[in-house]
Amino acid sequence: MAPSAFVTAVLTLAATGVSGLKIEPPTALFPGATIGQGFISIPVSAPQKDSILRKRADVDQTTHVEVANFRSSNYVIDISIGTPPQKLTVAVDTGSYKLWVNPDCSKSSVARNVTMDGRTVQFVDTPLSDPAECRKRGNYDPLISSTAGAADLDDEKFSYADGTTVEVGYLKDRISVGGLTINDQIFGVAQASNQTGVGIMGFGPPPWGFNNSGMYPMILTSMARQGVINSPAFSMHLGDLDNSTGTITFGGVDKKKYKGSLAKIPFRTQQFKTSDGQPFDHTSYYVNIKSIRLTNPGTTDSKSYDLGSGDTVASLDCGSTNNILPKGLTKSVCDDLKGTLRNNGKTCDVDCAIRRQPGGMTFGLEGKDILVPFYNLIEERVNREVASCHVMMNDNDLGLDPETHILGAPFLRSSYAVFDWGNGNLHIAQADNCGTNIVAIGNGTDAVPGGNGECSFGVKSVVNYGLMFGAALFAGLSAL
Repeated sequence: MAPSAFVTAVLTLAATGVSGLKIEPPTALFPGATIGQGFISIPVSAPQKDSILRKRADVDQTTHVEVANFRSSNYVIDISIGTPPQKLTVAVDTGSYKLWVNPDCSKSSVARNVTMDGRTVQFVDTPLSDPAECRKRGNYDPLISSTAGAADLDDEKFSYADGTTVEVGYLKDRISVGGLTINDQIFGVAQASNQTGVGIMGFGPPPWGFNNSGMYPMILTSMARQGVINSPAFSMHLGDLDNSTGTITFGGVDKKKYKGSLAKIPFRTQQFKTSDGQPFDHTSYYVNIKSIRLTNPGTTDSKSYDLGSGDTVASLDCGSTNNILPKGLTKSVCDDLKGTLRNNGKTCDVDCAIRRQPGGMTFGLEGKDILVPFYNLIEERVNREVASCHVMMNDNDLGLDPETHILGAPFLRSSYAVFDWGNGNLHIAQADNCGTNIVAIGNGTDAVPGGNGECSFGVKSVVNYGLMFGAALFAGLSAL
């Protein structure tokens, strides 16, 4: 394929050169990065904006509009592109595989009015959709990069499950993650986009398979092929909902970010059908949920839910705000938590005091149970007048055949997950944080280091509940 008109125009201008520009060491752009032999660890965070839930009178003083600003659960990292390096912020997403940059900030807003349960709900922007915040995140300009080149790919338009659409032209250039650089990486430069104020770096596998033998190498594959890491594998520790900071380690496992053993679970392949009924295999981070149970707040009593016959397959997607689970489960959980269903039964509001109590939902995978504590499962929205909390789960209405669910950010915040592309395996344990001790991932079938994590059971929960009680007390006093 010949380069598109967009790419040709850009590179014709870029051919004039960039002499006289200062080239800064890439590591100076990433002060939080940790580089070791065979690995690179970088900070990841979820930009926060104080949640707002207030009511205001409409112009006729008879209708009330509920104004809601939900905390963003999208996690972001800093990267640089080009020579000299141009720093940008991108969202990380294990539910997609493309890298693209330069969102259209003028169309990033998601502010709109929506009718829910007879109420008008006005959604306002989060940090990741706010046009003003969008313009602060950096913009890639190939005209000032001496290493920008044409990619032999046509322009493309694609979309995400939340309705975000993007049109890109493809280029290739040097990309640095945490100060370590890969050359000639292909990525998209947006010509048009909506509903997002940040580009996206997909860390999911391409749909054609983990061996990445398709159109071009993904970021993780390029890191391994160019010797930045030993094999295509990375680990993720997102941190808890209340602090929303964590790490992604390419080529390494941090043994002080989890407790217990890492269970090895082969990723599954799902077979879907094309529009004309032809079957095709699709690769993603698919796992089988064997069981789901709820431990009631402040007790040891638990209840298991019926998942029906057959497999309950879910994709691990850190870009999904909620867990998307089998139909009817939201109502069952809401009833057991003595909550109130909203939005035609799609969401559940509960007593905020539950967030500060022991318990939660336990997801049984093949060989490992992961507890999602209430402080990671329930999100609080608060201002001086109103505090409300909702369970971060929805019934599945994705319309996929076979039905495929999502274990989103609430699940992954409670997990320490290692994604091993070289062997097509997930290694997973209960997340914790007791320091840093990174061990490089090697090569071969046993590339991921074994052994238990170095955090102890029973310590973290005491610290978290104490911090949350203090935060809740402060919020209550502030409202007076």
